[in-house]
Formats: sequence, structure tokens, C-alpha cells
Amino acid sequence: MFNQAAALSLLNARPFTPFRFVMSDGGTVDVLSREMVLPLRHCVLVALLKPGRPETAAELWTTVWYMHVSRVEFLTPGMPPFLQPPPEGNEAPSSAA
Repeated sequence: MFNQAAALSLLNARPFTPFRFVMSDGGTVDVLSREMVLPLRHCVLVALLKPGRPETAAELWTTVWYMHVSRVEFLTPGMPPFLQPPPEGNEAPSSAA
């Protein structure tokens, strides 16, 4: 059975890999960043970002009760929310004459 220790193990993994909680009712909750999760004794609170707008602050949250987690799926690693993308190329800016 999924529990707090399992949740902490996922959240504290280095490097962090985004994952999805699959619930007993078939619903899913994506965890894209460890900073978006507050693990508690019997559940985790997960902040929800607006789809397509990961740069904005979370406005909603959901409760994931450990007893309803049927499995965890790992998502493709990507850029964590709230971080600026790395600069493109190492070219020096050209000066206009």
C-alpha cells in the first residue's frame, strides 16, 4: 500500500523525475515539481498549475489520499515549473553599426 514513506521517496529522489498518481477511481494527478507538493501523514496536497501556463503561480490544489493511490507512473523529465529556460546558444550579441 502506498504511504508517506513512498511519497517522500519519490519527492526526495535526486534527480527529481516528474510522476503521476493514478487513483483507485481512475483519476490522475501529475506532480511536475517537488516544490508543488506538501506531504502529510495520510495524504499529500498537490498544487495544480494552469494547463499550458506553468510559469504562473498555482491557484488550485488537490488532496491525494495515500489509500487511494493505485500506482505511480513516471513522466518524461522536463523543465521544472517556475524556472527560466537556459539561454540559447553562446553567441555574443552583434553590434549594429
